[in-house]
Amino acid sequence: MRKDHRQLGDGLSKLLALEKKTRLAMDTDSTLKIALAILNLCLELKEWKQLNDHISLLCKRRAQSVEKVVKNIVQRGVEAVEMTPDKETKRELIETLRTVSAGKIVVELERARLTRMISEMKEEEGDIDKAAEILQAVYVETIGSMETREKAAFLLDQVRLCLAKKDYVRVEIISNKINPKTLQDEKLEDLKLKYYHLMNEFYKYRGDYLASCKAWLEVLRTKSIQEDVKKSEEALNKTILYCILAPFDSEVSDLLHRLQKEPLAVKIPRLKGLLESFTTTELMHWPLQHEKEWKQQEVFQGEKGDERWSDMHKRVVQHNIRVIAEYYEKMTMKRLANLLQLDEAKVEEHLSEMVTSKQVFARIDRPAGIISFAKKKSAAEQLNVWSADISELLSLVEKTCHAINKENMIHGIKPT
Repeated sequence: MRKDHRQLGDGLSKLLALEKKTRLAMDTDSTLKIALAILNLCLELKEWKQLNDHISLLCKRRAQSVEKVVKNIVQRGVEAVEMTPDKETKRELIETLRTVSAGKIVVELERARLTRMISEMKEEEGDIDKAAEILQAVYVETIGSMETREKAAFLLDQVRLCLAKKDYVRVEIISNKINPKTLQDEKLEDLKLKYYHLMNEFYKYRGDYLASCKAWLEVLRTKSIQEDVKKSEEALNKTILYCILAPFDSEVSDLLHRLQKEPLAVKIPRLKGLLESFTTTELMHWPLQHEKEWKQQEVFQGEKGDERWSDMHKRVVQHNIRVIAEYYEKMTMKRLANLLQLDEAKVEEHLSEMVTSKQVFARIDRPAGIISFAKKKSAAEQLNVWSADISELLSLVEKTCHAINKENMIHGIKPT
């Protein structure tokens, strides 16, 4: 063993001297062969410290433009990472390679991969914060030589670690670097599912029900999910529930009507009934039918499960107010509270919120306790309404006269 070490030192000295001659002679190919020979010699004898030292030494030489040499040295070093005998040796080699590749565009891909390895090691040790910090330092979107799949996986790891450390600001920034259209490729289906599951965690924290609905709809549209009935039902359940929980507008209304036509929704009575309740202009009752089953859904579990169930009650109340506003011009507060099964203060709160968000038009006469759902028309608008009514009336009179004259002619009745 001592002889091998002594021979290694002598061999490395001779190779370094030869490397200097070829480097000064601008013979890049020969310099590369000698540099790789030095690394291979260290690897054969498993001299990891010597390997690290010589990688640093060879990459720091400035006598010529050695981009090709540096690139091949780093690539050989990356291959050697998997050959390391223990974790500490592996860490030291990776750090050496990261140091020599810093700021060099020719090896930015290799440096990104090495950084990801270090991040994974930190994560395995339980240091999530450090793992996220290390990985965030790589701006992977600027690495042109990295393939789409690897780049997307890298960004998703950054999002996952930021979610783990609850850094939601960075989650939003990094997620915006991922183009969902790119993930529509069938070859990237696993990454697409991972992306939407991560984003659902973020939307759940932010309370963005409509974004969650759209994310689960994308999951539902995925081929592998559609082939699995159980997963399809789970995705459809969440899509429908998040759609209902979202503040009502024209987009939500359109989504509800489209989900109502889903083949799987038609086959499941519970889902079909819930969608019909929210898409027809009829009053809904609270508690909902199948309440126990709905409460067991994952949407209503967890830290904010009760809050989401409370929002479900709010959406039922708002649906009922929209139905009442469509059928009535005026109504007493007491009667409205009775129909909604709420006290008057709560009714006023819900009504005020809906008026503010322009879901309905309403004016409250507090002294009289009357709510007006009809929008007051201007003089010009009122005249237009009257004019339209008169025109319709005259048209009906004319049609009636024609019908009477026709009957008189058929039966030969002479006017008296």
